[in-house]
Amino acid sequence: MALLTPQDRYLDYLRIVSDPDRMISLTKLEFLNADDTVAYAIDGNYKRGYGYPDSRAFIQSGTLNISLNNGQRRTASVRFENLDNAFDYDLNRLWLGRRVRLSKGVILSDGTPYYIPLGVFYLNSPKTGWKPNSRTAEYQLVDKWAYLDGTLFGNLENTYEVRSRTNIFSAMQGILNLSIYTHKVTDRYEEKIDGVTPVFTDYYNEQEVIINGQAVKMNLLPKTVTTEMGGTYGQVLLDLNAILAGWIGYDSTGALRVDPSDDDLDDNKKPVMWNFTKNSKTFFGLDETANPAQVYNDVIIWGESVDGAVVGARAINNDPTSDTSVGRIGMKTFVESSDINYTNKQCAALAKWYLKRKTVLQKSVMVSCSQMFHLRENNLISILRSDKPNSPLEKHLIQGISIPLSQKGAMQITATSVNDFPDVTVKDIDGAPVA
Repeated sequence: MALLTPQDRYLDYLRIVSDPDRMISLTKLEFLNADDTVAYAIDGNYKRGYGYPDSRAFIQSGTLNISLNNGQRRTASVRFENLDNAFDYDLNRLWLGRRVRLSKGVILSDGTPYYIPLGVFYLNSPKTGWKPNSRTAEYQLVDKWAYLDGTLFGNLENTYEVRSRTNIFSAMQGILNLSIYTHKVTDRYEEKIDGVTPVFTDYYNEQEVIINGQAVKMNLLPKTVTTEMGGTYGQVLLDLNAILAGWIGYDSTGALRVDPSDDDLDDNKKPVMWNFTKNSKTFFGLDETANPAQVYNDVIIWGESVDGAVVGARAINNDPTSDTSVGRIGMKTFVESSDINYTNKQCAALAKWYLKRKTVLQKSVMVSCSQMFHLRENNLISILRSDKPNSPLEKHLIQGISIPLSQKGAMQITATSVNDFPDVTVKDIDGAPVA
């Protein structure tokens, strides 16, 4: 049999997950060295150890949870059958700072395994158990943001300052290059907070704002950003990201990503990653939830320009087709002020993004389905609603995913309808439209 190309293997994976009755689900946990090479791994095969010398341990159960946030996005719990104590929390075995890569996959039609990475994590909150004829180890896994936000590392020992006109992405990279031992910049991969090359959008490279009558690139810091000691490197990154009004977090490969939100408002144009229908084997059902208390249809963002003047913008849902518009439910206002915000244009970008997020919270669907591993947060699924008149095909933006690590069991997808995103009216603080 000819070897399948990478594209053929992926297409074969899609065919296999579309028929869960025949699918063999795989889970693999790779324990990484300091340079991110694989030291050893275990899987869900109880008949043998997997790459760990003399170990018969295997993955018994667990759950991966993914949510669309700025900052920490991925958490997981995993339970091992720890038959020979190989996965005890011990200085000579597993210890604080050990990274692991979690993957799920299937057996392809040619009999080979096909894995898709779902995140890189640090071990946290170990728990071991012993019963007659049974010894277990449980770990909570936190994604790499935990080394930035103080969960496992990342607290500032002194005030941290990023000066004006610094390239924002260079400043972010500089934080990742700090040594976990000295808090100074290092070239040694294994000493860095994160040695993996981040993925930074180029969207802002040619975007400009006007500051004191001069055009300034948006990827340059307009003012000095200061975080006091006792804060965290994660907060520094969130502040730098707020200036861009971007998305920031770790992706499924373990790389820090910054994506623009300003060009992320029309989700309807994104590709659909899976289509669910009533009769498909992958679809088990859905629940719809309304959250009217969390809805806002009017967002005001205040800030301060580099010369101390007040800046701001307002985004309002006056869309007559929206069931949460001001004209339908009255004005529900959310206000935020930060000296990080520096121009009306930047405040407008934040206000639009906030309004979108606070509108879609009003109702969501939770889809129960068979296991599949290529879906990603902030992407689309579609659902053919044959329970509604005219059977509309509804597109939904993925907000969260929960995947069992066991071979069997349903996964859940939390999503919001793109039809609920309104046309937004944006004005600056003087009532003038903002482009």
